[in-house]
Amino acid sequence: MFENEYIKHIKPYSLVSHKAWEIEDKSKVLKLDWNEATIPPSPKVFEYITNFLKKGFLNWYPDTNNRRLLRLLSKYTQLPIENLQYFAGSDSLHEYIATAFLSPGDTVVIVSPTYDNFRLTVELRGGNVKFYYLDSKLRFNLEDFKRFLEKITPKMVYICNPNNPTGTIYEVSIIEDLLKNFPNILFLIDEAYYEFGGVSCKDLVIKFNNLIISRTFSKAFALAGFRIAYAISSSYNINILNKVRNPKSISTLSQIAAVAALEDIEYMKNYVKEVLIAKEWFRKALKNLGIEAIGDGGNFLLLKIGKEKKEPLIKFLEKHLIFIRDYSHVKGMGDFVRITIGTKKQMEKVLDTIKEFIAKYGY
Repeated sequence: MFENEYIKHIKPYSLVSHKAWEIEDKSKVLKLDWNEATIPPSPKVFEYITNFLKKGFLNWYPDTNNRRLLRLLSKYTQLPIENLQYFAGSDSLHEYIATAFLSPGDTVVIVSPTYDNFRLTVELRGGNVKFYYLDSKLRFNLEDFKRFLEKITPKMVYICNPNNPTGTIYEVSIIEDLLKNFPNILFLIDEAYYEFGGVSCKDLVIKFNNLIISRTFSKAFALAGFRIAYAISSSYNINILNKVRNPKSISTLSQIAAVAALEDIEYMKNYVKEVLIAKEWFRKALKNLGIEAIGDGGNFLLLKIGKEKKEPLIKFLEKHLIFIRDYSHVKGMGDFVRITIGTKKQMEKVLDTIKEFIAKYGY
């Protein structure tokens, strides 16, 4: 009765099962369904937060212009502070981007299958979403995509790089080609999994005004529970975002956690290295079992299981307190599940459980 006109027919973002949260002893859970880190964050995070809780001011609003955090982001990205701003998670940043740059009726192209929450963000603001789908082998064709953009003429394009869930990596030359050829389209590049792919178009924000990059601390830095992310763009776009950004919305503890994580980059790099080693080992082990595993970038693999075996496998893993992501809700992905990659030890447990499933039920 009181909802806005766009929410009436909206399709909600599909959440993962809540079962993992309902297990009392979570130390026994392998939560591999949302691509969170599978280890705690840097010990510095605990140290800095503990010190603050002893001596800080929880009765104050959060720092609305955390220069220490911005300086560390500048050092990490090798970009000037004026090209950066922090937010309360990527989803929050995406909401601000949609609010600041889109009007009702504007068209947004989303390269799919991909992270679906931005689709919801656009539609809630009256935007018109058009999907450009990767081919049947989940590959991207640049020339075909350019023809698609010429036909659709969108206001904005969303590309996840590396893409979730396919692991597709878009080289910088591809993004630069698009920025040059479509100067009137704003490109939002979601680099949530940058640390696991190593490819970033961050330096292009100095040359192009039609680029915004979103990054998060939720994956490689293991701070998903703190909800903190940051934008990389031209100073012009950052100033626009600052007009709509609520600077009090990024909690004090989140800012402290981000500072601590950035002051212990080596911890993050060691974890990423361990995940990438485990990922290749797990991929080869699955291949030996006859299971196809897809995905170059990111801390995850997309497994083609088949509709008949997929649901029984998911339930079997859940009985062993291993939770993975079913992709039945995504067009053309009915045969797939996505598994977050953790440490080698963790993935050995997953592999042993899959082998047990195959021994009992076949594959």
